[in-house]
Amino acid sequence: MKQWFIGIGVLCAAALLAPISTSAQAIDVDILEEVESAFIRLGEEVRPSVVNIEADRELEVPRGMRDMPDMDMFDDLFRFFGIPRDEMGPGPQREPQRRPRVPATGSGFIYDEEGHIVTNNHVIRNAENITVRLHNGNEYEAVVVGGDPDTDVAVIKIEAPEEELSPVTLGDSDTLQVGQFAVAVGSPQGLEGSLSFGHISALGRDELMLPDPDLRFQNFIQTDAAINLGNSGGPLVNIRGEVIGINTAIVFGADSLGFAIPINLAESVIPELIAEGFVTRGYLGVEIKDARDLAAGLGMPDEDGAFVERVRENTPADRAGLEPYDVIRSVDGEPIRSATDLVYTISSLPPYETVTLEVWRDEELIEVEVELEVYDRPEEVAVAPPEEDHVGLQVEDIPPELAERIAPDFDLDGGVAVSGVDPDGPAYDAGIRRGDIILEIARQTVNSASDYERLINQHAQPGTSTLVRILRGGQQTTVLSLTIPEQ
Repeated sequence: MKQWFIGIGVLCAAALLAPISTSAQAIDVDILEEVESAFIRLGEEVRPSVVNIEADRELEVPRGMRDMPDMDMFDDLFRFFGIPRDEMGPGPQREPQRRPRVPATGSGFIYDEEGHIVTNNHVIRNAENITVRLHNGNEYEAVVVGGDPDTDVAVIKIEAPEEELSPVTLGDSDTLQVGQFAVAVGSPQGLEGSLSFGHISALGRDELMLPDPDLRFQNFIQTDAAINLGNSGGPLVNIRGEVIGINTAIVFGADSLGFAIPINLAESVIPELIAEGFVTRGYLGVEIKDARDLAAGLGMPDEDGAFVERVRENTPADRAGLEPYDVIRSVDGEPIRSATDLVYTISSLPPYETVTLEVWRDEELIEVEVELEVYDRPEEVAVAPPEEDHVGLQVEDIPPELAERIAPDFDLDGGVAVSGVDPDGPAYDAGIRRGDIILEIARQTVNSASDYERLINQHAQPGTSTLVRILRGGQQTTVLSLTIPEQ
């Protein structure tokens, strides 16, 4: 990019600090016009690298679903457990109805002269046809090269003459500071070539409640540059016109809150997406949280580390001897300051590599060697689905972050979600359905899947009837009688 960007900050400061008077010196118009021209030239430089993407989708929805009340509160729960919406609740199963194809609009940017284009994975996910429109108006059919749901980064490719391709210049998102200028470029609401100017308002945003259930890694750049529907996949650039992020998310109902994936995070997966079509990550097998609030009780010298809440069975962590209440402090000498640090560090390592963890246990540091395995997204694991238990149910623990959203009018503290019901089993005969929340068995509280397993095995025996309290519809409880026939 040209050198005229360098002095913009100085020029703006000079204009703001100019002495106030009633004469023409009150505002140095020449300085302001130079700043204005610099932003105009930035747009002229960046726009040719930004593309509009139309992804043609066919969506299936249950017939009459839009007329059913109180359904939106279940979206997160059903997506989390992979429960088909057309099988929820009692009553006859509704046949799916096919909607007309609806083009979803997004944005992207040209990555290289070979025609690779970077966008969001959610822009092209499940697309049947993808059309890319360049800045000059020419359109090309695109193919999906690869996508990574965990980071929401995808790469598509077009076959276009090299002279029509203007690759972006990538910046360094690790050097960003709050307060820097930021410019979002893309096609908000289908309005192509739009620029919105603002600042970086925060860095490292995570734990956001976003509508995309597949997104696992959150380390967002927050900006007040306007981002709207259709901006997804477009670039967030700095004052030099370098791409520093990929616009990806907004908070509905809030102004000046947009989020972008740091370009350094995207750069860590783009080459693998181009070469392999997917990203392979290391896997440890622990459930963790920040050690900060537990540090004093654990006798730690400071608050850094990832606290191990649970070690999953038959995982690398389990085989290596990691235990609950351990705090992972470093990986191969790289300090771990938080749970997010550990996730990113382990995920960046290749599977089957042996790493050394520094672990705080019983108020002393020990070293644990772990051979990592391959991380598979739950829906991609090639194993048979879990079988129903002897009463014909599959249940899942309810993530704490979803409890309030699926039962906003009910103080849901515990319970398990019914994710599967055998239509020939006693639970179905009792009236239990997918989406129900089991709160009690035999008048005893169910706080987890392990509680459910213990109580159902204890009380639901052949020839007995057991009372089961469920929550249905997010606000109303009912008690059902679960009868197990004699064998």
